[in-house]
Amino acid sequence: MSTLPISNRPSLPSAVRLLQAARLPTEDLTAAHCDDFFYAGPAAEPTGLVGLEIFGDIALLRSLVVAADRRGTGEGAALLEHAETQARARGVRTLYLLTTTAEPFFTRHGYARVPRESVPPAIRATREFSALCPASSAFMSKQLVFNVLILCTGNSARSILGEALVNHLGGGRFVGFSAGSTPKGQVHPVALELLGQLNLPTAGMRSKSWDEFAVPGAPPVDVVITVCDNAAGETCPVWPGNPMKAHWGIPDPAAVEGSASEKLAAFRQAYDSLERRIRTFVNLPIETLDRAQLQQRLRELAA
Repeated sequence: MSTLPISNRPSLPSAVRLLQAARLPTEDLTAAHCDDFFYAGPAAEPTGLVGLEIFGDIALLRSLVVAADRRGTGEGAALLEHAETQARARGVRTLYLLTTTAEPFFTRHGYARVPRESVPPAIRATREFSALCPASSAFMSKQLVFNVLILCTGNSARSILGEALVNHLGGGRFVGFSAGSTPKGQVHPVALELLGQLNLPTAGMRSKSWDEFAVPGAPPVDVVITVCDNAAGETCPVWPGNPMKAHWGIPDPAAVEGSASEKLAAFRQAYDSLERRIRTFVNLPIETLDRAQLQQRLRELAA
């Protein structure tokens, strides 16, 4: 994470001067754009600039520029990282951009070319896309957030632990959800006890049907992981978006009988098994893996 001081809302004249010096388009810029622009350096004469145009869960990254005497200092990378962080905080899942000269830079930071015909209508309607950038510009995108759905039959123990771990370890790039084919309707108290001991939040956790994630308006799911053999063998709903799937078999801690400490130990064993897999998963170089490679890595984590 960069420690470069970055501020928001540059003045329109200072933003225009910096962009014009780099021969980047400014014709459509207004003071309203500056609400979602960020700059480095003095307010009167910023040395770097980047902006967002946000349309729900997608956004256009635009106007990334660094003054000539600041190039090679890492300022551009820091501004890009800051913009991505701000976009995630605003609920953006995918960033798009157009570039004529900086494709290698963006490729190094996880962006990839996508066909211009795949441009979402909101992005297509922007002046930058429709009029200001030449047709030869590279159209690129990067997925900022991956939603991970953890499934088991009852959605009371293992999948709850998995949801908590994805949210804990995911650093905002991975968001965890859980559900069950036949939900018990309440979260197992020992699961809540263990998560409380580990200082992981439990507010809002509930046992729910996987049908909730297969209806219009549900959070889009990128990865589905089953953690019990029963759920793995059942016929799942048709998930919108064709998410990747993997099965990580974890023994059911709720089936363990014995003392309170023995039950807690069983839940901790399940937690540790999930923690090892999820930590590895969220640290994969996702931007450098294609879908088939990522699917294979997910399945390898079952071992």
